[in-house]
Amino acid sequence: MIERKRLLSLGYYKKAPSFTGSDKNKCYKIEKIHPEETDEDLFQATIWPGPYSSENTPDEVKQKNTAPFTEEGLQELVDWMNQIDI
Repeated sequence: MIERKRLLSLGYYKKAPSFTGSDKNKCYKIEKIHPEETDEDLFQATIWPGPYSSENTPDEVKQKNTAPFTEEGLQELVDWMNQIDI
């Protein structure tokens, strides 16, 4: 189970490009994005089956979701990632 406390503070994502991790057979990446069609930052979570890195995993097997760039948005992504059955 992926826990919110493992994903670091909101301040980390303001400065760092992304955070990657894994939990059992799931790998994931959390990053801050700024889509051109909006004027707000968002979190994007990408999840894929392990054990390979994102670069070595075909895009077809990855799943993505976005949420507001807030503590609540980060928790929303944690809940979503824990629901995904890979």
